[in-house]
Amino acid sequence: MAPTMTSLVTVYIPTKNRLSLLRRAVQSVLGQTHGPIELIIVSDGATDGTCDYVRSLQQHANVKLIHNETSVGACAARNQALDIAEGEFITGLDDDDMFLPHRLERFITAWRVREQAGERFSCLFDRRIVDQGGAVTLANAAPVADFETMLGENLIGNQVFTTPARMRAAGGFDAAMPAWQDWEMWVRLVQHGGPAHNIGANSYLMDVSHEFERITLKSGDRIIQAAKLFYAKHGQGGRALPGLLNSLGAYPQIRLSLGDLMVMAGTPATRRHALRQLRRRQFKPTMAGTLA
Repeated sequence: MAPTMTSLVTVYIPTKNRLSLLRRAVQSVLGQTHGPIELIIVSDGATDGTCDYVRSLQQHANVKLIHNETSVGACAARNQALDIAEGEFITGLDDDDMFLPHRLERFITAWRVREQAGERFSCLFDRRIVDQGGAVTLANAAPVADFETMLGENLIGNQVFTTPARMRAAGGFDAAMPAWQDWEMWVRLVQHGGPAHNIGANSYLMDVSHEFERITLKSGDRIIQAAKLFYAKHGQGGRALPGLLNSLGAYPQIRLSLGDLMVMAGTPATRRHALRQLRRRQFKPTMAGTLA
């Protein structure tokens, strides 16, 4: 087993035309207490000087650039980085967020402890600090996330710490998902490799105060399509239904009808659950079946 501080960690950042935010994200990676780091930045059709900025970093740090002339989407961009990752470990960063300086060091230390104990696990994650533009909160996160609990809710959040081999074995990110890409990927990761564990270091700063798009602002149609795909992949026996209902209910741009819930529910038991969800969450009816 290699010493902790000599373990190469790959960090991938997909980005498109958000150079001001990207600079901040990159500096948070290069300022880690851990080294060495392989930073892979995927410019997904960027035209704002992103490539020139990344090239300027390459003479001072282990930074790689992938540039797509035409945008392929964040998931495909992440998979491009995964394809060339050389690190023993891998993790990701959204271009509008930041790592706190101790993040990678804490992950590697926690990984080695569990590894030496002979535990079976797929990945590690951490709670997020959410910056809402002056109001900072700590996002809740479960201590452990296994396959069954992950079907009900994205207990991990948006990034994990694992190995490239485990991510590849789980199939990488599904580029067909218009939303919830991280959640769907982590479900497959824990299904394939074992539970995910929260290290409790509070090392990921999520910025929701900027003007660029986040998933909560995406169109209802995209969220509904993501729910359909998620259910088609993981909804056998209705296990994923409660989590999907709860997740869909969190978006103000989505209104579900009773027919929508029945489409999602495949058995009498899950239909009864759908009715209870309808009454409890008071979904407003629509004229058409959104999920049909």
